[in-house]
Amino acid sequence: MTTKVVLLSGGVGGARLARGFEQITEVELTVIVNVGDDDRFYGLDVSPDLDTMIYTLAGVEGGEGWGRQGDSSTVMEHLTALGIDTQFMIGDADLAVNLYRTDRIRRGDSLQAVTDQLASTLGISALILPMTNDRVETQVKTEDGWLGFQEYFVLRGHRDEVLDVKFEGAAAAEPCPGVIEAIRAADAVVIGPSNPPLSVWPILAVPKVSDAIAQARRVVAVSPLISGRPIKGPADRVLLSLGFSPGNVGVLEAYDDLVDDLVIDTQDGHERSRLTERGVSVHVGSTRIAEPESAATLARWMLEFV
Repeated sequence: MTTKVVLLSGGVGGARLARGFEQITEVELTVIVNVGDDDRFYGLDVSPDLDTMIYTLAGVEGGEGWGRQGDSSTVMEHLTALGIDTQFMIGDADLAVNLYRTDRIRRGDSLQAVTDQLASTLGISALILPMTNDRVETQVKTEDGWLGFQEYFVLRGHRDEVLDVKFEGAAAAEPCPGVIEAIRAADAVVIGPSNPPLSVWPILAVPKVSDAIAQARRVVAVSPLISGRPIKGPADRVLLSLGFSPGNVGVLEAYDDLVDDLVIDTQDGHERSRLTERGVSVHVGSTRIAEPESAATLARWMLEFV
């Protein structure tokens, strides 16, 4: 029996969970990916979360979970020699992907069409959908004012306290073709272990997407926190600075009654009763999924209750 799973994903955590589900033959996987952190660098259209998803499912991701494994940096070295700020590093093979994306978009093709071709070229069977083909920009408010996401996250090393977030263009954005249909047909919508405000909220900020998810058969979130901290990134600090409770309670608060089930790590099993009081089913298991085998184990276990 085939189980239809729709995964909302941003960043490394969501990509790794997608890799787990993709290994299960009885799962029909559709991944809806955040594009709120897309930007333009060196004149190129860069889609970091889409590329992280594609590279991870293709098994060619870099050691940190992003970029290409074993990639060279010859172009960046030459740009540096020309006096160009290359803090936003793009490896040579990764650069080729961005050149290809930029050329096709300039010729009028959609982001979805480009993503389809890249996934096909790398032999990926899962359907990867950008949340929208329209331009949505995640912006972060800090003590220095509003910053673009990549300036906050990469160029400033996500050290700033996040006072607010907004998603320019989201209210008018249309979901990519296939997004709403996949959500309606899904046996479960799974929110990956991604940063809720920075990686998942941009997807939910597209009105038709959030409306469809609110009506989904079942919504399961995997917490990005273990013992109150993420394995990567600033999710814990961002949740706190935006006024949410510490730990997994804050994760639930960030999803504002959207979630039916919450998956938490074994180290957080003591939180189960407190979380259950908030009206969700809580499932305790290992959420450490850096390795493909551990991701598949988590995904198979989740299928038992979705």
